[in-house]
Amino acid sequence: PHTAPHLLASPAMPAPSSQVAQRPRTGKPRIDWVDGCCFALVLPIVLAHSARFGTTNKTLLKVLTQENVLVGGFFVILGYIAAYTSTKIGERSADERKLAKPELFFWSRVMSYYPLHLLVSTLFAPMFIGVERYYNTPLKTTGLRAFLNFSLLQAWFPAEANVWNQPAWFLSALTFSNIAMPQVLVKAAALSKTGAQKLFLAMTGLSVLQKLSYSNTSRFHEHNIVETASKTEYPLIWNMTRFHPLSALIEMVMGVASAREVMLETGADRERSRANPLFYFLAAHGSLMLRATKFDFNDGVVRSMLFVPLYSKFLQALHRDSQSDSPSLITRLLSCRPMSHLGSLTFAMFILHAPIGQLFFKKAVATKLWGKPMSRSFFPAYLAIVLASSHVMNEFVIKSDPVMRLASAIAWWAAAKTEGMLQDK
Repeated sequence: PHTAPHLLASPAMPAPSSQVAQRPRTGKPRIDWVDGCCFALVLPIVLAHSARFGTTNKTLLKVLTQENVLVGGFFVILGYIAAYTSTKIGERSADERKLAKPELFFWSRVMSYYPLHLLVSTLFAPMFIGVERYYNTPLKTTGLRAFLNFSLLQAWFPAEANVWNQPAWFLSALTFSNIAMPQVLVKAAALSKTGAQKLFLAMTGLSVLQKLSYSNTSRFHEHNIVETASKTEYPLIWNMTRFHPLSALIEMVMGVASAREVMLETGADRERSRANPLFYFLAAHGSLMLRATKFDFNDGVVRSMLFVPLYSKFLQALHRDSQSDSPSLITRLLSCRPMSHLGSLTFAMFILHAPIGQLFFKKAVATKLWGKPMSRSFFPAYLAIVLASSHVMNEFVIKSDPVMRLASAIAWWAAAKTEGMLQDK
């Protein structure tokens, strides 16, 4: 029912041909706007990670470097799509076919993103290890980081969560959340519309409490962090705040609750609740502009109190609007074919942009390769290289039939070997 990127909306992988039973197809209305939403999130995240190599404007850097806020939107989308694909429209129940084998649900999702992670980590491993040797990192520390990276456990270790390919912590947190998701979906699907709204509010409250806890230890305002604290003050607490898998699960549950609320609405309910999604889009992204004012709350506060709740409302507004006879301009734009194609590159862009950035801008690497880090004038070329590389990976790895068949076979094998792991049996 969607064409979302491989990472963000991976349905349970098909069984080997010998296990496939003929079933009638049960279609749901397409929500093609997911693709556009994913690209609209990943592009500013790519810019945020590399903005300092493209500009020296302090105000612009303040606004652009809020990737820790934006990434919350991805977890919400993941939860939203999981609910849409695995629960029933208009009914307080889950899709038994999708969740009958929770172990397969888990492994199929892991194997939808692990092949690219494995490939990129292997290709760039000499660079990652070379950087560690450059800084005289002990070999046992390098070995630990390699193990955490390949096993996707780094998000549980705040001192190591941001090493090697930094965005991979997202996959680590996502993997844990996927373990819990089958039971979350079953329980959430049984809730009424009011129950889904209460669940959303409860998860928002938990998320806010965690961010307030960090802020009470560190600083509530970004300018105080910059002016009175070094970048390394309380790094472990900050890493636990932004990377912790439980935080990711909370935001995914917010996405589940948001989707269920809309899925339980009648046509009349949707029409009454319908609003132009542009309002919520501007409100969510407008919260990033606070960084340039005296109300520059830290990323955790902005993410939990403003961006994620508003972005969740944006997804709901898009969902309702897309089911109407006359969708708004932003809904049509996010659903159009060019945005759908760009959206298909989202996962590859997310995984590739950091190691490619190190090749050109990290001193320890770029000096050996090019004599010095690339200048700011190279920044547009860097973005083009990321886009082109993502296209290649999407066409020849993510969409590769042999890779998908192998990943599917591994998912089914792992599900069989771990049967009962996620069930009371």
